Amino acid sequence: MPTEEVVWGMSGFLWLRILFLVAVAVFIFRMLQLLRVLKMGASDDRFNHWGLRVATFFKEVMGQSRMFSEPIIGWAHPVIFWGFCLFVIASALMLLGGMFPSIPIPQVEQIPVLGTFVDLFAVVVIVGLVAAGIRRYALTPEGLQRTWDASLILVLIAGLMVTFLLVEAGGKVEGVTQTWLPAGAAVAAGLQAIGVSTETIAKIGVASWWIHVVILLGFLIYLPYSKHMHLLWAPAAVLFAELPDKGTLPPATFDESTGKEAPLGDYTWRMLLSAYSCAECGRCDRSCPASASGSTLSPREVIHQFKEYVLKTGLGKANKEASSDGNGDGRDSGATPVIPVAPSMVWGCTTCYACMERCPVRNEHVPLIVQMRRKLMDEGMLDASLQEALSSLQRYGNSLGKSPRKRFEWAKDLSTPLKNAEKEPVETLWFLGDYAAYHPSSARVSRLMATVFETAGIDFGVLLKGEKSSGNDARRAGEEGLFEMLAEQNVKAMNNSQFRDVVTTDPHSYHILRHEYANFGFDKPVLHYTELLDDCLADGRLEIKNGLAGRAVYHDACYLGRINGIYDPPRRIIQAVGLDLVEMPRSREASFCCGAGGGKIWMDEEEGVTERPAVIRIREALEMDDVTQFVVACPKDLGMFEDAVKTVGAEDRIKVVDIGELVFQAL
Repeated sequence: MPTEEVVWGMSGFLWLRILFLVAVAVFIFRMLQLLRVLKMGASDDRFNHWGLRVATFFKEVMGQSRMFSEPIIGWAHPVIFWGFCLFVIASALMLLGGMFPSIPIPQVEQIPVLGTFVDLFAVVVIVGLVAAGIRRYALTPEGLQRTWDASLILVLIAGLMVTFLLVEAGGKVEGVTQTWLPAGAAVAAGLQAIGVSTETIAKIGVASWWIHVVILLGFLIYLPYSKHMHLLWAPAAVLFAELPDKGTLPPATFDESTGKEAPLGDYTWRMLLSAYSCAECGRCDRSCPASASGSTLSPREVIHQFKEYVLKTGLGKANKEASSDGNGDGRDSGATPVIPVAPSMVWGCTTCYACMERCPVRNEHVPLIVQMRRKLMDEGMLDASLQEALSSLQRYGNSLGKSPRKRFEWAKDLSTPLKNAEKEPVETLWFLGDYAAYHPSSARVSRLMATVFETAGIDFGVLLKGEKSSGNDARRAGEEGLFEMLAEQNVKAMNNSQFRDVVTTDPHSYHILRHEYANFGFDKPVLHYTELLDDCLADGRLEIKNGLAGRAVYHDACYLGRINGIYDPPRRIIQAVGLDLVEMPRSREASFCCGAGGGKIWMDEEEGVTERPAVIRIREALEMDDVTQFVVACPKDLGMFEDAVKTVGAEDRIKVVDIGELVFQAL
């Protein structure tokens, strides 16, 4: 318990108060600086769905739920975090007791139950710190940096734990009133066992009290200036995360619409917050399909470099030449790049959201990368193949450069012609998307699906002339104007048609129709065909007559599974047709992207890529025993994985098959 003797008289009290005031002043000054930088970002409405936000905060910040998926650190980090929270309270009481000894401020070591719990937890935290150190320096996972900054944090937290126990030990030998403190008592007994006198242990306790206080106040000064500022900002990042609709994008132009000054006004305040909250743990890199394939893209490095840019620019340390032209955006002089990272990193992204799914602090890499793509697009800094695809979208309404008149050529000799929803009312509008209409394999599946829908008695039709590409990939490639044009044309055609709901075989179209077309006046329910087929099988509209045999794996498409949470309907369908379904090592939210999303399917292969994500995925399936069918529920997946099977020469070992084709075969 702090006494006048502990702080060594009135001069000690004075120095303690001076240290406290200086630390608090420096902390507040820095936090106000950082808050002013955040205010430079454009608006982004994250002040809604408070029930969900608070629940997510308690689950993921206080409960550390996103940490449990990795070995060692999965338990070590929560222990360290909870210990840090406990010791903020314990240390605050210690500090206040030292500053105001005349006030009877209870100390943690005097409080029954709580004091015992904190005492034992100090030991648990030390064990967690040892485990974290072993992981970082001996069993280092890919993407985790061995920085002095991280080492210092481990040492400082360990210092808080050790000094706390030594203070307890000093109080024990002095006879200070304490609750049951087994760890502190053990430290005192251990020191006595090696010959340390009672008087010396008491002095060690006093010195440890001061060291503890200095570490605590040093933490207060150090944290907002270090990479570990994420300890301060990560809770806010989780609270203001992308909830509830995953995968949606903010508007394209921020500085013009909000009056914010470029260059930070080109990004939302929530994007700037991601720079503050990043823990640089590398989980995003370990889940990134582009990084795994040899791309220069590192989601962690994107956030890290963006953080340096935000701090340098926002704190007024940018190169003066960058704004010497007087227009305030710093882009004419050539001193400031269009974006703060290498363009190759930005174009490497498949927008699969694996990085965001794995991020323990809910950083939003994909919206940031898309905004950087928009800026590159404005400057014409894109490869020729992407430019060609975007030109085809603008000219033909599809990315494959095909005539719009051939969008439904696959259906020209169906026994029952497709209904034109633009001419007659239907219950369900079938929105195909480009690959389901034009890619040979996917068009073949579309033909089968027309028969399946008819067998199920579904009254469906199509936009025979009005359907264009949904624009999902165009938007995620950074071409916002083209996306808006396509969306407006599709919505106009749909609003001029009569139907109850929409079904699509394309997860990319499913996502954007369901979540982002509302901004253009579209408000009908949207189903993925696996949801519709699952319902038809469940209510008897479809009956399995020819059960299939064999062992199959199912690939969760990113825009269907991880982004929209549709996991079970496809699995129920596969099991319903008679196949033995086994899960891949990476499945559901951890599924590994095929590499086609975000416009990557149109882009030239990046130099240095060793093996495309689709090939990596097929090799993963081939390592599983007796798997003969690789089931997909996305037209892009079908083409990507068929090519990957040919690349690895496994045509005789595994077949890529669309889930709709399985249903057709089993009817």
